[in-house]
Amino acid sequence: MRTNEDILQERARKISGKLGENQEVPVDEMTLVEFNLISGHYAIEESFVLEVLLLKELTPIPGVPAFVAGIINLRGKIISVVNLKLFLGIPGKGITDMNRIIVLKNDLMEFGILADSILGTKTIQLSKLLPAPITVQAVAAGYVKGISSEGLIVLDGFKILAAKSIVVNQKLK
Repeated sequence: MRTNEDILQERARKISGKLGENQEVPVDEMTLVEFNLISGHYAIEESFVLEVLLLKELTPIPGVPAFVAGIINLRGKIISVVNLKLFLGIPGKGITDMNRIIVLKNDLMEFGILADSILGTKTIQLSKLLPAPITVQAVAAGYVKGISSEGLIVLDGFKILAAKSIVVNQKLK
């Protein structure tokens, strides 16, 4: 017979995400930050979002790939800003003063992505995501985790932050 203490300890392990030494509780839900790029609805995992800002001032940088929109000063820290539409090959309009910047961060990388508007947060079940359709361009398909039944394109934050093609590291001789 299990005691109340055993039951409570098991519940605490489940809540903390660990069942045993090397086992984790499978998580089927994911909280997303939902945003617009042109007319498409996109989302990225909230765990990769550091903050969302209104685009006030963007300093362009010469000699970088076209998808690098520029840099911003975020409380004394210089952050690169990527135009996700250009990076993923999504045709669209240019930057407006109504754009938002979603600052993404993990242990290795930190940069911002441009969004036309922020729609809020949403929780979805991973098991209900459908694979990216063939209509998604080849470049973009590598960064898509799936599509919800409502047509929300869920981007893979880990892959975007780990993308070698986003890193611009050229040393002058």
